[in-house]
Amino acid sequence: MSNPVSYKLIEILQMCTDYLSKKGVENARLNAELLIGHVLHLNRVQLYLNFEKPVTAEELEQVRNLLKRRANHEPIQYILEATEFYSLKLKLNRHTLIPRPETEILIDTALDHCTKFGMEKETIQILDIGTGSGNIAIALAKNIERVHVTAIDIQDEALIIAKQNADFHKVCQKINFIKQDIFSNAKALVGMYHVIVSNPPYISNEEFEHLPQDVKNYEPYIALNGGPDGINFYSRLVEIAESLLSPIGFVAVEIGALQVEKVRNIFSQKRIFQHIDAIKDLNGIERVVIARRTKIE
Repeated sequence: MSNPVSYKLIEILQMCTDYLSKKGVENARLNAELLIGHVLHLNRVQLYLNFEKPVTAEELEQVRNLLKRRANHEPIQYILEATEFYSLKLKLNRHTLIPRPETEILIDTALDHCTKFGMEKETIQILDIGTGSGNIAIALAKNIERVHVTAIDIQDEALIIAKQNADFHKVCQKINFIKQDIFSNAKALVGMYHVIVSNPPYISNEEFEHLPQDVKNYEPYIALNGGPDGINFYSRLVEIAESLLSPIGFVAVEIGALQVEKVRNIFSQKRIFQHIDAIKDLNGIERVVIARRTKIE
């Protein structure tokens, strides 16, 4: 790249793709498209319509800087400071977990059960524990007309992003963001929540050591690590659930692969839960456990 002004977009795209491939980055072509598009303010379709466009030295330098970050396995979502979840565009920072497609199952489950049990007839009170980027709270607020979400997190930096995302999607009036450690002061939130949702940390200590570099080296440890066996959160949640959950309410939590029986057992030991079920993803893996206080008729 000794004479960058002479390069066309198609040439830069190919060089970036080759570079990322050699660095072991999966989906190198897509990553290159997204990075270049970010610098040039072009979407992927526009990139392909502008293959002959010359790339300036300044633009090339910006692409090079982003490319180095991705080659070091920094997640592209953090580089672009954005991602998409449940058809919603969300801002991110290094203090927020990157939303996964699996978490969309949690949204579907909560929405389905709210409808099934007629909760939408009144204002549904939801508690979102560990809101992060606000993805769960915002998705629920966008898809339930009468709802109020209390979204808590222990990190100011995450709450700042969550509030910005809620403002962008015009649901601020439906969500109350609070800096709160649910386990150190649950009494501060005592109330009758119809729904408690969370995508908690559920990676065990051993599993954490084997995570991909993109995850282990960049995503917030506190949002990933669930203790020695990965189930610390669930054990602590059931101890406070009775004081937080309404008589007709339910808890819906995301779980790790192969954790379903352990998490079921944790909820089963609390007699307040009359029905416990697990929801599978498209690969047949249980990804969500839902525990209700009332029996399903």
